[in-house]
Amino acid sequence: MSNPTEQSIIDYIRKRFPKRRKELVEGIGDDAAVFRNGFVISTDSFFENVHFAMSYFTYYAVGYHCLGASLSDLAAMAASPICAFISLHLTKSISMKEIDQLHKGFRKVADPFRCDLAGGDIVTSPAFGISITVVGRSRRVLFRSGARPGSGLFVTNFLGLAEVGRRVLHEGLPRKDYPVSIAKHLFPAPRIQEAQGIKRYAESCIDVSDGLSTDTFHLAEESRVRITIDAEHVPIHSEVGEYCSKKKIEPLDFILASGEDFELLFTAKHVPRLAGVKIFRIGQVTKGSGLFLSARGKEKRIEPTGYEHLTQHGN
Repeated sequence: MSNPTEQSIIDYIRKRFPKRRKELVEGIGDDAAVFRNGFVISTDSFFENVHFAMSYFTYYAVGYHCLGASLSDLAAMAASPICAFISLHLTKSISMKEIDQLHKGFRKVADPFRCDLAGGDIVTSPAFGISITVVGRSRRVLFRSGARPGSGLFVTNFLGLAEVGRRVLHEGLPRKDYPVSIAKHLFPAPRIQEAQGIKRYAESCIDVSDGLSTDTFHLAEESRVRITIDAEHVPIHSEVGEYCSKKKIEPLDFILASGEDFELLFTAKHVPRLAGVKIFRIGQVTKGSGLFLSARGKEKRIEPTGYEHLTQHGN
């Protein structure tokens, strides 16, 4: 029997825990659970040397990064944050100064959205970690399963920057050459406001946490459609291009596999220009199934190459 993947475990649990309560609109299989009253709830866990490395993360950055990533799940559902429950798994060596910095990071990302801290738990642990449950609400929730043939595939901003930032910090490359990438990795911005702007037009949505190929595949699979990514239309930031050039990596392959950008990937018939929001059309939805890549006039089926939690090492 082959080793399980994250998706195979999710599918296994999903089959054995079928939804029974009518109050629950959407459970396992999307970025968050959705209830009939419009409440949206998601939970995440983050651990040192898996999701962040204390060799270059400050406690302030850890707080910001973890809550920012959690709130991104609400953005993917077009929900506005209400509150968060934060549980701390602390080693015995942590100081109050470090805890203070951690909570300043939480506050920095929470305050613009008036997201309250509603509770949590504190336990001692051999490994430093954080578990976060976020609660939001939306009058019109976006699901992964809404993509329809004839629509376009869109993304907010550039992809691949967070992975460049992680690699630059991990490899000890000059930070001054990659300021945007480093900020993207340490301080991810949940696209809450952007989601409110696009939700009138979008049919389906997911945040890019595991990589463009993997998350596009999720949209195609949940919507039971075929999605084709147009290679020529995927934007490449100058820092991504520079890093890939130095490492002799094909930029598109890098972007397809890079995660934790936390940008919004969505489908829509059309999207008007929105003030302050960069939106790129990078593909289209058609009848069929699977993930395809169009390049130089040819299309080919591709497999997801993004982050796999159970087979890849962390930071």
